[in-house]
Amino acid sequence: KPSPGAAILFAKDDGGLTVAAQDVIYESLGLAVDSAGTGFTMCDQPAGAEASFSDWNKDGIKEVLVVYGNSCTSGMAGSSVALFIKDSTAAGYSTNLGFPGASADPQPTSNLGYPDLLIGLPGFCFPVWRWNGKQYVHHGQAAQEPGGCDQRP
Repeated sequence: KPSPGAAILFAKDDGGLTVAAQDVIYESLGLAVDSAGTGFTMCDQPAGAEASFSDWNKDGIKEVLVVYGNSCTSGMAGSSVALFIKDSTAAGYSTNLGFPGASADPQPTSNLGYPDLLIGLPGFCFPVWRWNGKQYVHHGQAAQEPGGCDQRP
């Protein structure tokens, strides 16, 4: 049986994760279960958390994307993004991203089998992260409107 926090995080869908994997992912996020036992807090404020599953590299094993947090932990983005990729470590999953963002959207471009990820944030210039064979690293910027990434004085 998963920990209470992992049970809440994966209540809608556990993606076929083992109980141990659910617990490892939940514990890495820094979330606390609220006093009602039905949601989360961070910085003593309500926090959201939603997990989704996709097999981005088409190896038959789903990656786990969690959008979580609040403005205390994530600033104006209001949430952070963390991507968990199955690996051979004792924990079973490596953590990627782990910074403020409203989304991590796969792009049509890719590298070494993983799609580039556009990180949704407030504003008109979004960072793009690329898989380097071991982890996702910052790759560039994408304007969300003409001139969105232009430097302004």
